[in-house]
Amino acid sequence: MKIVFLFILIIFNISQIFCQWIQQTSNTNETLLGVSFVNSQTGFITGTSGKILHTTNSGVTWNTQASNTTKFLRDVCFTDPLNGTIVGESGLIMKTVNGGLNWTNQISNTIEHLVHVHFINSGTGIISGQNGVILTTTNGGTNWIPRNSNVTAELAGIIMINSAEAYAVGFSGTIIKSTDGGVNWSQQTSGLTSELRSVSFVNSGTGFIAGYGGKILKTTNSGGSWSLLNSGIVSNLFGIYFTSENTGTAVGAGKILKTIDGGNNWVSQNISFTGDLYSVVFANSSTGWTVGQTGKIFYTDNGGVGINSIYDEIPASYSLSQNYPNPFNPVTNLEFAISKPGIVSLKVYDTLGNEIETLVNTHLVPGTYSYSFDASALTSGIFFYKFMSGEFSETKSMILLK
Repeated sequence: MKIVFLFILIIFNISQIFCQWIQQTSNTNETLLGVSFVNSQTGFITGTSGKILHTTNSGVTWNTQASNTTKFLRDVCFTDPLNGTIVGESGLIMKTVNGGLNWTNQISNTIEHLVHVHFINSGTGIISGQNGVILTTTNGGTNWIPRNSNVTAELAGIIMINSAEAYAVGFSGTIIKSTDGGVNWSQQTSGLTSELRSVSFVNSGTGFIAGYGGKILKTTNSGGSWSLLNSGIVSNLFGIYFTSENTGTAVGAGKILKTIDGGNNWVSQNISFTGDLYSVVFANSSTGWTVGQTGKIFYTDNGGVGINSIYDEIPASYSLSQNYPNPFNPVTNLEFAISKPGIVSLKVYDTLGNEIETLVNTHLVPGTYSYSFDASALTSGIFFYKFMSGEFSETKSMILLK
């Protein structure tokens, strides 16, 4: 009996190790709209009905904080564990200087709904909202100054890169840029008329935008031009976050997408949720969270990427290893090696030869890789996984035992 229990425990632990996105317990059914982390341990989430959640252990436990409001809290930004700002309905701005133990209202001088907030330090921040509203501060929100955005569209996403450069994106394909700390704004050409919801920059030159219809835009020249990337989906995207020029995550209507090559290719992540995910943030290159409808919080500690590079050393030949654990329930690891750069395909089939899922379909450099396959949506049985790259092709079987 002890041996059986130990075997089950080992299988369970291995499964947890290779999960991409793990659901955390929020203890609420409110829609969660904004998320901010100052390090891999300390984070805050905001949502409908005045909901504020706080964690100091990476989300193992989430505790509710008193907001003293029932308004929608659309976004949150913390610059350190103590100093944070929340924005919401009817011009609401809330400030804390003690990690959320107490929140005080700040004067916004607007009744428009405020949608997004971003700070580059405890003093310098920016807010965007409906009807083209933009507010700036250089003293931590003691004074919020209204700015003329020259647009009337809702500005759903905003970011400050430094004390001078800022971008805002919004409805009707709107992209605007400031080079003087948000005082003046000029419009950029997106080539789109759909809603743009989120913007992420990794430096002053390279940035990304996500929006409705699976649209993802990229610039490498500070917004001088924006190119449309192929996300591979048509569902709406609400959030995007890049940790480097190559590595980024986009979230939306039942989707989490990951790129490791600057947006040229996007891989859909395993997640057992079909509702909307509204915001995503990473504390570092591997540790991230995304939040959305019905109180959902998902967490990753491996970058959320299905493809993980195990060894950089160039293999002598192509190979496909046996999955482990096997049998498995519900997660197993698929490992393969490529000796030349090229397009890699990894697909799962049932016993009748029907394709179940495409796990990998992207360009990879030589190396040894692993893929965490989550079969939560499948029933017990024998499945096959097929690996192809260049002229090499190999298929192996695996057993799902629930």
